[in-house]
Formats: sequence, C-alpha cells, structure tokens
Amino acid sequence: MSKTFSPATLLPALGSATPREGAVVWLLQGARLGDNMQVLALGAALEARFGWRTVVKQLKFERGPVPGSDPAEGLRHLKAAESDSVQATPSDPWPDIVIAVGRRAAPVARWIKTQNAPFCIHVQVGRFQDPFTTVDLLVTTAQYGLPGAANVLHLSLPMTARRTDTLADAAKAFAPLFDGVAQPAIGVLVGGASNPIKFSARDGEKLTREVLAFADSKGARLLVATSPRTPPEVVEHLKSALQPPHQLFPFQPGLGARNPYPALLARCDSFIVTNDSVSMVADAALTGREVRVFDLPVARPRPLWHPAWPPANWVGRRRNQRLMRGKPADFLDRWFESEVRAGRALPTRYVPIIMAQFLRERHVVLMSDPVPPRTDLAELVVGELDMVSARVMALLAERRASVLKSRLALGGGLAARSLSPRADIHAALGLPQFGEALG
Repeated sequence: MSKTFSPATLLPALGSATPREGAVVWLLQGARLGDNMQVLALGAALEARFGWRTVVKQLKFERGPVPGSDPAEGLRHLKAAESDSVQATPSDPWPDIVIAVGRRAAPVARWIKTQNAPFCIHVQVGRFQDPFTTVDLLVTTAQYGLPGAANVLHLSLPMTARRTDTLADAAKAFAPLFDGVAQPAIGVLVGGASNPIKFSARDGEKLTREVLAFADSKGARLLVATSPRTPPEVVEHLKSALQPPHQLFPFQPGLGARNPYPALLARCDSFIVTNDSVSMVADAALTGREVRVFDLPVARPRPLWHPAWPPANWVGRRRNQRLMRGKPADFLDRWFESEVRAGRALPTRYVPIIMAQFLRERHVVLMSDPVPPRTDLAELVVGELDMVSARVMALLAERRASVLKSRLALGGGLAARSLSPRADIHAALGLPQFGEALG
C-alpha cells in the first residue's frame, strides 16, 4: 500500500532549527488511533526540526501470542499481505530510526533494526514488556508505571498533534455552532469504561446532571462528544437529557471531515473530560484552555496479596497504589522495578496514576473545584516533544560516530567512507566532506 500522508502536516510547535537531511524514519502504525497519533507526532517533530524523511508503515497483526525479544521472530505475527512492506527498496531504504508503539509493533521494530545494524535506532513509545536493553529509547507516560533507566524518558502527557488543515477545516465546517452565539461553549469529551475505571448507566446520569448544572452556573452551553467506548445507555440518556442550546455529537465511525471532534477542540472555550481517557485530556490540555475532569468511579483494588500469586504480582499492585498517592519508592518498589527492567515483570496499566498526578499538579481540576486549573501544560508538552527529538538526534549522531570510529580503526579513512550508511552522512551530521576538510 502506498502512503501519501506526511506527518509534517501535523503541528508540533517547535523551535527553529537548521534542517538536516540524511536520516530516514519509519513510523509503524497499528490498530489504535491514540497510539498511532503518538508515533506520528514524534515523526512530525523530527521532520520539522531536522528535515528527516518519514515513511508511514501501516501494519496488521495476527491474533494470538506476541513474539519475544528474539529479533529473528519479529515478523511471525505480522499479516504481510495486509500490511505495508517492511522490506527495503531503492526508493525506500532501510531506516536510520524506527518508531513503534504497542507490544505487537515492538518485535517488528526489533527485526527492522537488525536489517540496518549497526546504524538503526529503535524508539518505542508507551508500554513495554521486554528487557530494557533490547530498545535504544523508551518514551512513556505515568499510567504504564515503567521505572526509570538511562534509556527511558518519562513525559507528562502522551505525544499528540493534530493536522492543522483538519482543525481549520473542521472549525470552518462547524462554524454555525459558534458564529453569532454569545454564550461560551464548554466541550464535554465523554469516554468509557477502562479498567479499573467504571462507567455505568448511573454514572452517565450523574455526569449529565453535573455538566448541566455546571453549564448553568457559567451561563454556557454544552457541546458533548462521545467516544467508541461510551456505553450505549449513556449515549441514550444524553440524547434525552440534552436540550437546546446544548448539543450532542455521538461517535460515528467513518465520519472523516464531518467529525465534529476537531472543531470542538479548535473552538470551545473550556473542557470537561471524563477521567478514563488520557488521550482526550491531552487533546483538551494542548488547546491551552481550562480543563476539568469528571471523576468516574475506580474499581476497588483486589487484595494485594494471595498465596498463589507470584511476588511480582502483588508487589506491582502495591506499587500502583503508592504511585497514585505520589509516594516515593521503597525497597519493594525498587525490587519490582529491577524485575521490570529485566523483562521478568510487567506493570499493570493504571490510568488513575496519571490522573492523580495531573490533579496534584493542578493541570486539571475537578468540576467542584472553585479555583480554575493551570493552562500551561501545552507549553510543557511542546518542550518535552522537543526534548525527545533532541535525544533521538543525539542517539543517531552517537551511533554513527561509534561505527565510523570502529571502521576507521579497521580499514582507514577510505574504507570507513565507503561503508558509511548513506552517501550524505556528512551533511546529515553537519560535517564537511573529506576533501573539504583536507582542502
């Protein structure tokens, strides 16, 4: 399948930098929109800052077990006939950097890396279940509970960016929602149940009552968007309870340019987001406007200990509760973290950790909080995206310098030059050609 979409059409608000050519970046895409957006956002940042060429690779996977950390097994679960090719061609050479997200894409990225060894850099986003030594850079957020390491970057929010033309077109297409209306608009972004967060019909009724009361207190109207995970009974209740000037936009697959969600992000004056969706909180926060959360109930944690459970199981559950409360690591936490780095344990994804962190830092507040939240999270996220871009550039420069040094020792300057990964490596690193340096 050929791809015409370029991540450069996204909007990472990065500082200026001198474009540099010579690196190819493969962006592996899976089935989850939120995951894919993180990969595209990082690809857009690298393309905008360094002028690198990005290539989107849409992948489809078989159901069943995921290959382990052996790179030779990396394509075993890939539906090759339904996926973009992960083989190099003269027009699509092996990448210098491969970026993946999710446990099914990680083995594919490892396999790709071996095809352009020793130059290729593997960047993994989000969750990770293999030994940390099998990846060059791991970019993650708090809900995954991954420990720190030399090759791990912890971000405040998932990397996200939306196409500038999509936002502009959506705002124009839905202009009647906003033009000529004096009332401020509050965007209500409604998610769904996501373990351990519950979302029942009763929760939907409470959400409706509280957002209507909040809008009435502000003299505002509600523009409500649901998600694919919103329970049908909650959608039905919203339909019956929301009367003009409030409006409901139930999720519908395949809307394309008729999807109102980007228009709400572009034009609403503030937002209320259910606390199950990190991606929706990120989308709202990156507008630089006020974000409040509706606190859905969290399922009561199972007992931390059971005689039949492995120690890592109950220690990991205990650690999740401690992370949610903002407690520093103790000796049991540090033991569990060492097991995770070695690939012998995997933390449970626990969204309340990151939501509690947002609340402590007041990047979001509860609907009942009389004091408005901070609105500077967007600036922080942009800085973090710039930081990740710089780290990737440093890894690539370090890798190329190390390989070049080894080849100079083995075969001298001409041999090293002939074995360079690309003919334009010197331009890529901002270095003069050999002849220029001697002249």
